[in-house]
Amino acid sequence: MSAEAKKSYGSTLVLLMLGVLAFYGGSTWLLVLIPAAVLVWRAAGESARKSRN
Repeated sequence: MSAEAKKSYGSTLVLLMLGVLAFYGGSTWLLVLIPAAVLVWRAAGESARKSRN
């Protein structure tokens, strides 16, 4: 498995965990979780754009 695939899986798992936390945490946690999810999503997108293929 390539390093880029591992990063992709890792960021996917982090986003899933943030989604579960948002579901169970309620609307008060959204103020924290939405910016965190955006940061993870942007970091995952940048690593995907830097790939060789």
